[in-house]
Amino acid sequence: MSNIKPKKQKLDPVIWDLPLRIFHWALVLCVVTSVISAKTGLTTIHERSGLAVMALILFRLVWGFLGSQTARFSSFLKSPPAVWSSLRQLILKQTDELSGHSALGGYATIVLLTICIVMAVSGSFSTDDILYDGPFAHIAPDYIKLASSVHQMTEKVLFAVIILHLFAMFVYFWRLKKNLVPAMITGRRPKAVGPSGDLSMLRTVFGLLLIIGLIGLFQLAPLLKPSLF
Repeated sequence: MSNIKPKKQKLDPVIWDLPLRIFHWALVLCVVTSVISAKTGLTTIHERSGLAVMALILFRLVWGFLGSQTARFSSFLKSPPAVWSSLRQLILKQTDELSGHSALGGYATIVLLTICIVMAVSGSFSTDDILYDGPFAHIAPDYIKLASSVHQMTEKVLFAVIILHLFAMFVYFWRLKKNLVPAMITGRRPKAVGPSGDLSMLRTVFGLLLIIGLIGLFQLAPLLKPSLF
């Protein structure tokens, strides 16, 4: 009988940590919920999902400094020449195996996060003067009209950015033969090199608790409404 032990299969490199992946899909869920609830008049659900978006964006800001290497802003916010190089590679079908966001994708991520937080914050300070008052509308009554206008205007921008995001994913798949979705589910990508998404168990648990804690904290915001006292 042979005593030779089979070699363990080497796992693909980790490029996205678990808290970052949870954040990503939670944000997708909350944005979709916000849009559907707004169109169907479910104001309570719309308010709750908007508050969750604010909590998630705050988490992402923190995680941009405390997360894994690929989650940190310093790993994907590059100079303009790097962005141009990233765009040029895409046009010329020149692919690489670098982990994390490309220089172009990094700034696209910042734009998407910015639109989401502007939508969420402006909505929390706005009112429709009929059935709904944002949880923070009473704090700055002089800016309610401005917040309401910003919230309505940025809705179209949000839709445009989401469409561009989906289009970019399609282009990456079509031009570079890269499917970006599986890695955001499993956290791993074959042959990836560069910054790592590895995290210790302690930091992973901290990240998950931070997401849960911030979402729970922001869900208490409706208690600030004067009508509830």
